[in-house]
Amino acid sequence: MENMEKDVKITVTDIKADRDRKANLIKYQDILATAFGNYAAIKLSLNFFTLKEMVNDIDSERKPEIEGYIKDIETALHDTVLSDKEVSAAIIEKISAIRDAVTAKMKIFTSYTDALQIYDHILDRKKPLLTNDLEEYVDTDALAEEMFNFVFADKDKVMVNTKIQEFIAELPVRMTKQRFYDIMSTSLNIYKGGEKSAVRSFADTLLDAALITKPEGFTDLYPDLYKVYDELSHADYKEITVDQFEELSDKMYKATEDINEAVTDYLMLEEVINDALIILYTGNKLKKEYLGEEYKTASIIINKIIEADDIYKAAEEFDPLFVKLEGAQENAYSTLSFIDGKLDEIYKDYRDEFADNKEIADAFSLLLKCDKLTSTSLFINLDEDVTVILDPTDDDYLAELKEELFAEFDKRFADISKFEKRSIMSKVLSMMPVFFNTQQEIKDYFEYALSGCGDDSELTACSRIIEGIISGN
Repeated sequence: MENMEKDVKITVTDIKADRDRKANLIKYQDILATAFGNYAAIKLSLNFFTLKEMVNDIDSERKPEIEGYIKDIETALHDTVLSDKEVSAAIIEKISAIRDAVTAKMKIFTSYTDALQIYDHILDRKKPLLTNDLEEYVDTDALAEEMFNFVFADKDKVMVNTKIQEFIAELPVRMTKQRFYDIMSTSLNIYKGGEKSAVRSFADTLLDAALITKPEGFTDLYPDLYKVYDELSHADYKEITVDQFEELSDKMYKATEDINEAVTDYLMLEEVINDALIILYTGNKLKKEYLGEEYKTASIIINKIIEADDIYKAAEEFDPLFVKLEGAQENAYSTLSFIDGKLDEIYKDYRDEFADNKEIADAFSLLLKCDKLTSTSLFINLDEDVTVILDPTDDDYLAELKEELFAEFDKRFADISKFEKRSIMSKVLSMMPVFFNTQQEIKDYFEYALSGCGDDSELTACSRIIEGIISGN
């Protein structure tokens, strides 16, 4: 690994000095591909058994589906990289299709999670009244002061913003629709000059969160979840009774459990898919002189898992192998990070110079995908390239996007109760970059939101939730 980093330093220096740039670009790409493949193989060897163990415990219709996906992944790896054979485009396409299918299911579960959050927000604020558990008095000024102090007790700007957004999601919303749109407009303006796809993606996220747009399969792929959503979206929250509240709460709890179980399975599956894809993407470019014992050990473990009839019996052989991999993932990631850290700069500087060279262009494409596959966003779009801004966001595009977005929210708000409208506003506002200019504006907003709430039940619920956030409970 040390040789890998040393060679990259020399290679990058030669690329920038234009010493045989073409050959050195290919050399850099090969070394980075090897670093990606090494890291992914080690990581997969540590996660693959966990996934298969999880699948054994699944008691739902997901089990045969996920087992089928795993079988396809095993076949792809066994017939190519693990057998020192060429990886074809068809094999990569097949595993990519599995990733797309899992991503599509996760979008549906995310949409249902958004829906449950919206209606849970409403039910939480109805609970104190329905259960005769109202606070006699909420000191809104003292609570606003406590919130303000809690936010700015932290000096880290990211943490401060996170705390503000967390409070905004819980505070009563008593703003006009126009004020809500003004805040959205300000947030969209931040994207001016950036790639159009980035601001479009942010706008789509807001539409998804408000359930203005729903993914394909939302209404029919999971009928039990849709039935709960349908009941929640048609409930009369103004006249809701204790029995109706308890029934809806129970159904929401069950739906949330079902979603969490499915999401846990698919998250682990996606992590394995991503590592398998990296191994396949880089399989034809591996430089074995850079691969050490850790890679060989990881490959042995993966092969044993694939070939095992009984994974628990096979696992008995893993302990000494796993000992050899202690610290290996961290070391491999450290090396990868060093080499990958040069990718953006090299891609931006030389992509156009070698755009007509298929070998270099294709390698850049797969390396950028590998870079995304190692990010914290498991379900990231692999085909979207925002590394280089090719189509910048201007005032005209922003104006068109805002008009479209506000029109969609107008239609959504026209068909729902004030309770749903306020819940959606809270959710969307909490997703915005912080829209205050000064600390005083933040304090003023806390005071205004709390003091302007004339609903004792909502105020009771908000104060308890906020106190829970502050106390960490």
